[in-house]
Amino acid sequence: MNVATMHRRATSRFSASAPLDTESADTGAHLTGAHTAPAPTAAARPRTALSFEVIPPRHDADQAKIADLLATLESYNPDYIAVTSSRRSGWLEGTTEFIAQISATTRMRPLAHLACTAGDRGELLTWINRLVDAGVRGLLALRGDLDEGQTGLPPGHLQHADELVRLIRDVEKQQALRFAAGRLAVGVAAYPNGHAESANYDEDIDVLLAKQRSGADFAITQLFFDAEDFLRFAERARLAGVTIPLIPGIMPMTSVQRLRRMGQLSGLTVPDRLIRRLETAGPEGEHEVGLGLTAELGQTILDAGTGGLHIYTHNKPDVTTELLDRIGVAPRPPGG
Repeated sequence: MNVATMHRRATSRFSASAPLDTESADTGAHLTGAHTAPAPTAAARPRTALSFEVIPPRHDADQAKIADLLATLESYNPDYIAVTSSRRSGWLEGTTEFIAQISATTRMRPLAHLACTAGDRGELLTWINRLVDAGVRGLLALRGDLDEGQTGLPPGHLQHADELVRLIRDVEKQQALRFAAGRLAVGVAAYPNGHAESANYDEDIDVLLAKQRSGADFAITQLFFDAEDFLRFAERARLAGVTIPLIPGIMPMTSVQRLRRMGQLSGLTVPDRLIRRLETAGPEGEHEVGLGLTAELGQTILDAGTGGLHIYTHNKPDVTTELLDRIGVAPRPPGG
């Protein structure tokens, strides 16, 4: 997508991890010029970095289904599993409880979403400590989604993600012994197609650079629909001085309804060609076609030398497995 003709998005949007149900309620391979580099052969390609995003279940969730979800994801020996904050599970209360369950029942390393919207500075300090107590050694620092009509957060709240990154680093310094002289992993969000509140792509890169200067270790992208959008964004970021790993976030496209919902929540224009492909397939074929298109997107990203993927699972282990099978990523034993 040409920078000069970037799509204008809706004035407000939600994160890619927002539920799509009726409630609405080193991957660090340097990517400069990655889309023009020759594709590595399967034999030469290093181990594919893999991570998942999950949503805390409702309090009345079927625990057998949650156990199946975690077992399926753990079979891939992911590098980490990111846990979102969701209204339907009590926001960070649900996040903390789910992370405690993951830590107690699996070997997976949890990464917790934490947003400036979760409270003022004092409340955020409390949450950071609670999450660390639950087993977290990595945090994804976000500004968070503003309510409709909001232009900023209330007084006493951190206003931007770079401020939250600095707060996490302050906690880390003050409690260095808890981390055995190590560090917390701190990630941030990146926007291949631009953030809805940014004036242009240059501002998006400037914000990412500010997060990097504040101490961010890596960035996970919000969703995108074309591989070239991510590859071009990564190249521009590298040329501007971004050195942290940029991890592409991939969300399965399984139906026209879901595809439209993805565009609505992200504030992005869904390419007409994708809508047409799924509509032409009809209700009986849209799942198959959509997963094929998603797999093609992920495979193109990997073939360009990116080195890894972050999968937005929406707690659907069967869809996640189907997608990874198509991409050629198989379950792997610990250490594999």
